Amino acid sequence: MKKSETEQQLNSTVSLQQPKLAKSWLIRCICIVLAWLCLGIGSLGIIVPGLPTFDFYFLAAIFAAKGSAKLHHWIVSNRFIAPILQHWQHHRKLPMRVKILSLLSMSFAAILMIMTIPHPWAVGIVIMIMVCVQCWIWFRS
Repeated sequence: MKKSETEQQLNSTVSLQQPKLAKSWLIRCICIVLAWLCLGIGSLGIIVPGLPTFDFYFLAAIFAAKGSAKLHHWIVSNRFIAPILQHWQHHRKLPMRVKILSLLSMSFAAILMIMTIPHPWAVGIVIMIMVCVQCWIWFRS
């Protein structure tokens, strides 16, 4: 079967660092569970506004690198996750598309919270955290 253009592009770029597995089997098992948990939460973040996707995928790659070489390889070669991780590793920046989607989803979540949650102080704290995250995303990454 022929490789698609995006697969060839991913394979031609410098791959992410090779995983350094933890020595303890218990730590490896915990890291594998945490990697799958982060993958699940990150995937849920695609649907749920305000829940970060990239952050959890990034954590999943870190945990997988300590827990399972096979899982780490799958994450860093996944056609959806790998480009963002590779862009981050090479440039220490998020792609503009990711920044815009993050801003839109957090804005939508903030509007929903303002309209539905009756505790203004709690909403204010969460929105302040969102503003700080957005400032970091736009000015630091």
